[in-house]
Amino acid sequence: MKKAVLTTSIACFIILFIVIGCSKNSTSSTPSTADETTLQTTVTQNAADQNNIQNDDDAISNDATAATETVPGFGTNATCNTSKIATFGATDSTSVPGTRIDTNFVRIRIPRIILWYRGILDASGFIKKGKITVELIKGKRWTDTGAILKETDSVTITRNGNTRIYEGVRYVTNVSGGSYYKGPTNPFVYTMHKSGTVTFENGTVRSFWVARKNTFNKRTYTFTSDGDTTINGSLCSIGGITRFDFPFLVQSPQTYVSNAICGFDRPTEGIRIHTSHNQEVTLTFGVDTSGTQITSGCAYGYKINWTKLNGQKGTAVISY
Repeated sequence: MKKAVLTTSIACFIILFIVIGCSKNSTSSTPSTADETTLQTTVTQNAADQNNIQNDDDAISNDATAATETVPGFGTNATCNTSKIATFGATDSTSVPGTRIDTNFVRIRIPRIILWYRGILDASGFIKKGKITVELIKGKRWTDTGAILKETDSVTITRNGNTRIYEGVRYVTNVSGGSYYKGPTNPFVYTMHKSGTVTFENGTVRSFWVARKNTFNKRTYTFTSDGDTTINGSLCSIGGITRFDFPFLVQSPQTYVSNAICGFDRPTEGIRIHTSHNQEVTLTFGVDTSGTQITSGCAYGYKINWTKLNGQKGTAVISY
């Protein structure tokens, strides 16, 4: 059923892109400086939203997944220990600092835990409030190959003075077996499929779906991410409606790569192509201050390229 909903949503977005493309104004009038500035502001904001949402969604999902590795009934233990359940329900989790894990429902037919954020600044610079409800809807343990978690988000994230509110449902499938931190399986491979919304400080909303395949190497502490759905022959990772109320679609032609040394939210390479309102913007991750792709060390940020209204190429470098 989930795949059917996602397929229907994707079909709607494709139709909207066709309609927008056919209705494009074909007049040859010279665009004003104000029009060019507005376009640059829009494409820059869309690119920043794309990067922020991916980082935020990863951070939230990683917390939920890490919690399942410590709770009996979700992690390596197939059965539940009531004494451990009482302990977990009363204390903060050592695997997810700044949270409290409610395990009162871990023994029901579909095991469930709730992560409550305490609004504490973490090592990555995030302040998270709200909760994530995690259910093991397939498999006896989360570490089983093919196991599926349903993660329902109601989380507020503040970082660098900006606040974003996330509501939505994510399905995480364990492709490789094992888990992030425990067990011999390496690398750990999983997929993420989500539909949800994010509300920004000014009240604008982006609605989106996510389809990604991620890999975590426990030896090198390297994280990679690719799209997990194909649309018109292109591998895609996310789509939806921007905060400017236009459909968007993100292609993932080159793997997104990050590591623990530089920070998992500061990728060293990768390309995403964000298309919205008949405007294609390429995000190239892992560049220096001049926009040149780095070959070693940590990156300054990412570069965006787009076509201006006058037909010339626009470019900007955005720091992480």
